[in-house]
Amino acid sequence: MFVTVTMATLGIMALSWNASLLDRYEFRQIQTALSTFWIVQEGWQMDYFLPLFGPPWSVPMEFPTYQIIVAQLHQITGFPLEQSGRLVGIVFLIATLPALYELLAISRLPRSRRLIVLTLVLTSPMYLFYARAFMIETTALCFSIWFLALYRRALLKPHLAVIAAAGILGVLAALTKITTFIVFGIPAVAMALATFLATRKAPSSLSVKARPVILSFFLAALSLGITWLWIRHGDGVKHSNPFTGFLTSGELHNWNYGPLSLRFDWSFWVKVQENIAGYVLAEGALAVALLCVPFASRRIRIIAGVAVAGFISGPLTFANLYHAHDYYYSANALLLVGAAGLIIASIWDDRRLPRGTNWLALSLILIFQGYAFYRGYYSHHRNPAPPPPALAEIIRNSVPAEGVVLIYGADWNPLLPYFFQRRTIMVPGERENETQVLEDVLANLPPSSISAMVVHGKRLLANTDFIKDRTRRFGFASQPYARSGNDELYLPSSVSPVAHNADRSVELLKLPAVDLFSKKLKIDDLTDLDLSIFSPTPESILSGYGVNSFQIEGQTIINAHAPSELVFNLPAGARNVEAVFGLPDAAYASGSPAVTDGITIDIIAHFLSGRRQRLYQRTLNPAQNQQDRGPQEIKLELPDTFTGKIIFQLGNGPQNDPTNDWAYWTSIQIR
Repeated sequence: MFVTVTMATLGIMALSWNASLLDRYEFRQIQTALSTFWIVQEGWQMDYFLPLFGPPWSVPMEFPTYQIIVAQLHQITGFPLEQSGRLVGIVFLIATLPALYELLAISRLPRSRRLIVLTLVLTSPMYLFYARAFMIETTALCFSIWFLALYRRALLKPHLAVIAAAGILGVLAALTKITTFIVFGIPAVAMALATFLATRKAPSSLSVKARPVILSFFLAALSLGITWLWIRHGDGVKHSNPFTGFLTSGELHNWNYGPLSLRFDWSFWVKVQENIAGYVLAEGALAVALLCVPFASRRIRIIAGVAVAGFISGPLTFANLYHAHDYYYSANALLLVGAAGLIIASIWDDRRLPRGTNWLALSLILIFQGYAFYRGYYSHHRNPAPPPPALAEIIRNSVPAEGVVLIYGADWNPLLPYFFQRRTIMVPGERENETQVLEDVLANLPPSSISAMVVHGKRLLANTDFIKDRTRRFGFASQPYARSGNDELYLPSSVSPVAHNADRSVELLKLPAVDLFSKKLKIDDLTDLDLSIFSPTPESILSGYGVNSFQIEGQTIINAHAPSELVFNLPAGARNVEAVFGLPDAAYASGSPAVTDGITIDIIAHFLSGRRQRLYQRTLNPAQNQQDRGPQEIKLELPDTFTGKIIFQLGNGPQNDPTNDWAYWTSIQIR
């Protein structure tokens, strides 16, 4: 049964393996992934990179044990970063099982019966989902359980090597996630107390009797003392940036623990019950375990009671965290599910119960746990996680690697920064008017480091005076380059954005710069052409097959087979473009031996500085689309600050096939 459940667990945790990190609690997953990404980029250092607020580009939270391991796996094997994070989380959950198996020796159950406890732990929906998340939870859990297993051995036989190993694992557990390590304080104290009581009755010296107390104080002082030093160090780094002081341990105290009154709020305990039933131990599974309690041995009931006390210590200590985030139960779920497993294992060979009761109880628990996972976390597999935000790709392609992106209105949500992979200054909270604070941060950067600005949220987007002030301060174009949902992207006027994959969730307000065909085309002789349909007269026309003009029903036509380009000097004060173009009926007539696959039309602004920017683009395929037949009109308003040349470019369509691409112009007016 253990082997079967283990294989099923691995299969479930592999679901949605290549999905984005936006499935559940993406804020926490992406924050962890962001620090891991920058460890890969910049290497490991004490003040590891989390470049969200400006220099020193570090906001040390937990010690990045998990992040370092994921970064190493990614670099050594070449596995994608996100899949490396998932694999490490799963491996740490599996690596927890041998330590738990060793720790269960305290129950005095037969070795094979301990596997019942391990089996139930693997069925907890909490671990089935969050072990494959890009989070530190199972890493801290693994270190904590290994610490307990070695701590128990050290209590029984205090060999120096075992004590040293317990100390190292305790330090790693506390540094990786102190809120997880603290949960196992009650089981550790219970083991120390049991050992002390056992030695107290034995005829031994005072030093032997005091050994459990001394060892416990030593390991606690070592683990918690080093963690305290790390927190102090992290607070010092956070205080060095005026935007990160709100993340110091003192500022987060109320967020972590919550008010005392929360523990006496009935709704708090209702939420705890909902989290237990939905994500830790299903109601039916809990009921089966409780029915078996009277048949369990006294020793097992005591151990299970200690485990349950440790479980409850989590939400009692960190009330607000457990109230706000279900993933915090990754720390203590093992204790409650393990207690249920101990009860089932204890009655497994009880002859007072009818034959088959043991397998019935275990099977029922497995069924209830499977259903709890299906009704809860499995919905995130049924409904695929959304893809990364399309705006991130545009920013990544438009901002140089050394550039910095300024973000207003998104607090410190790392979603965009993780996907656009550039250093960021996020103005947290509603501090956008603290311009001097921002200037103090910018003083630690080279001049002109800010390469893009994102304004998020309806409140700020409606504040046109604020946006004008910020675009003027950083030399950005007065109009946004792109808009996506409640985000607007601003780029410097002097920067040419780079082409990107189209996405309907992004509205491009200024289309990206493009390359021209000019180097592949030859300049046509305009002497014999009737250019009266153009205003102004083109400066030049370039083509691959030549151009000509002729009359159809009194209408002058300029026939310009694609690829071709018409270049105009912008008249002074001109701000509007009107044009008519199309493909003749013969180019796509049914039954013809050759039919055009369409053409593209691009209108390109060529600035005096040399920068080129696409203002308009369309694909015309009259063979497939009825609305593309006949003359097509273009009406375009030019940017207020634009001076230079306008280029009308005809291309050979998506397949780059020039067959029958006999495009024509009947009018171009630039006023």
